[in-house]
Amino acid sequence: MPETRLKILIADDDKGIQALYNKGLPDDWFEKHIVGNGSDAIELYKSWRPDIIVLDIMMPVMSGYEALKKIREMEKYSKDKSPAIIMATAMSSKNDILDCAKLGIQGYIIKPFKHTEIGGQILSYYRKINPA
Repeated sequence: MPETRLKILIADDDKGIQALYNKGLPDDWFEKHIVGNGSDAIELYKSWRPDIIVLDIMMPVMSGYEALKKIREMEKYSKDKSPAIIMATAMSSKNDILDCAKLGIQGYIIKPFKHTEIGGQILSYYRKINPA
C-alpha cells in the first residue's frame, strides 16, 4: 500500500460508470473526486491539483476534450507537477485517439471497462510520468 494515496479526479456524466470507478478504485490507494462535466473538472483541478485526471469525452456543459485543452493550457503557466490525463470514452476511432494524443495524454480507456481492471490500467498510465 502506498504511503500517500493518489489524488484522482474523474469527470463522467454517466452514474453507472461513476459507480464502476468507485468500485474499481480502492479508497486505500486513491483519494477520489467524481464530477459530471468538464467545467466542474476544470474548477476542481485548479483548487485540488490531482495526480491523475480521467476524462470522458462526451459530457454536458464542457466536453472532456475541451477540458483537456484547457488543463494543458493552464499547465503552461503553473509550477505544479502536470497530472497524468487519461481519456475514458466509448469513442474509439483512430482520429479521436490521435486528437487527444496531440494534447499529451498518458492513456486512452475504451468504455465499457471492467471495474476489476480499471485500477491497474490507470496506475500503468500514471507510471508513464511517475515511474516511482
